[in-house]
Amino acid sequence: MSRRPEAPGAVALGVAVFLSGAALLGIEIVASRVLAPSFGSSLYVWGSLIGVVLSGLAIGYWAGGVLSDRFPTPYLLTGTLTLGALLVLLVPVLDAWVIEQIVAWDPGPRLDPLLAAIALFAPVSIVLAAATPIAVRLAARSMERLGRTAGRLFSVSTAGSIVGTFVAAFWLVPELGTDQVLAVAAVTLLVAAAGYALAERLLPVALALIVAVVAAGAVATTLSPQESGRIQSSALRNWSPLYREHEQRSPGNLSPDQIAAEESGYDVREARDTRYHRMYVLDGNDVRYLRFDSTFQSAMEIDDPFATVFQYTDYLQLGLAYAPSARRVLFIGLGGGSAVKRMWRDFPALQLHAVEIDPEVVRVAHRWFALPRDSPRLEITAEDGRRFLQTHDQRWDMIVVDAYFADSIPFHLATAQFFELVRSRLSPGGVVVANVIGAIEGSDSKLLRSMTKTYRSVFPTVELHPVGGEGDYGNVIVVATEGARPKQSVLQGNWKRLRAQSPKALDLRGPIGDRWEKPVPFNDVPLLTDGYAPTDALLIG
Repeated sequence: MSRRPEAPGAVALGVAVFLSGAALLGIEIVASRVLAPSFGSSLYVWGSLIGVVLSGLAIGYWAGGVLSDRFPTPYLLTGTLTLGALLVLLVPVLDAWVIEQIVAWDPGPRLDPLLAAIALFAPVSIVLAAATPIAVRLAARSMERLGRTAGRLFSVSTAGSIVGTFVAAFWLVPELGTDQVLAVAAVTLLVAAAGYALAERLLPVALALIVAVVAAGAVATTLSPQESGRIQSSALRNWSPLYREHEQRSPGNLSPDQIAAEESGYDVREARDTRYHRMYVLDGNDVRYLRFDSTFQSAMEIDDPFATVFQYTDYLQLGLAYAPSARRVLFIGLGGGSAVKRMWRDFPALQLHAVEIDPEVVRVAHRWFALPRDSPRLEITAEDGRRFLQTHDQRWDMIVVDAYFADSIPFHLATAQFFELVRSRLSPGGVVVANVIGAIEGSDSKLLRSMTKTYRSVFPTVELHPVGGEGDYGNVIVVATEGARPKQSVLQGNWKRLRAQSPKALDLRGPIGDRWEKPVPFNDVPLLTDGYAPTDALLIG
């Protein structure tokens, strides 16, 4: 068989394949941030995205092979990359409308993020996947070398995907807004198409693509997150089915200040994507809020930074009623620092240490939420809470776990192995306090009852204090100790003496009296372990 001469633009072809692979996997990383403000970042969201992208690869490889056999021309590859860029740019234009339509239909907590992922990211996945088999057809010079050519270009594409994953996750998403990163991906694809068109001497096409690169770069500057001005509450609506089902009973929505802010909108003080969240700092009706992804996490009265906005933060002090002699307190999870700074002010004898996984949250708590700086009684560490306990052998009189979300929780902070680690870091007579959102009774109670069962596998005494005293859906404070179950009269007496020593301390007679006294059944819920912790499934019932 005769050999064809060296195909022009071989290097440009390889670069185009590399960049299309990088763009595709970078888009998959960014896609999680597109869905997170509406559906959270649960296992179902990530499963949907990975499944959709893999399906897009399968379909795109097949479609690209068929098209390249029928139209083996450089125009096909440049057109494919250009179409992929346009589809990427459409995502920030259409995402809000697409999600709204899916939620209006609301086929369920698993299908909601899956359908959103299909609608927004399946087309671009298919188109970009088609680029590699098209490139193989264009680069193939003989049947004898076809396998080597295909292997080389698919390897180049995969290498690009690896680079795109790391660059997006480690640098682009934390430094740029989600929509800006999508625009960068579109520009990258257009550059790849323009470079290949120039190499193939498709000069009119190359010129048009260069103009498109400039236009897409201009669009990128208009897609940055809103970092100032005003944002309407509709733009922050949580579409999570779990949240919408209970939003009228959610502790955050029970705040009169937040209800007023929901009606009038919010002033944006800061908005950015961190390594872990899409984060907003918002002011509304004289209250400042910290929002992660799809839910509000912390709140502070602007004129009185120590005042309570979300009631559950008061209940986190209940551990001191169980261990009144506590002096060293560790918080796992910081948020805006509402509970930490209140305990810091109310109890001058306490030595506090807070561990927060996201360094940006620590910065925001200091800048916007009046978290004390340079206090000898308060230390902050930016690290995962479980890793901190593993690598630090200090003992604590009280450990407060406030790192769970309303519609997803980090499972590694909810297992028997984690609770055993926590117990090993307690001083004798120490206490664990955890804020969990759920219900004690009814169809929404499985996660809380499973976590309570897991706590009881490690601690001899585990008590529940539902915020507001009801067993329905909402915040529930779990208190676990190594000692015997104290009577409420003992807890009330302990708190009375604490308030005598610390006059600024809250009146927690009501929360103490809210302790759950009914039996809690565990026969239908699992013990959570590192090997089996279906927290997302338990969360939706």
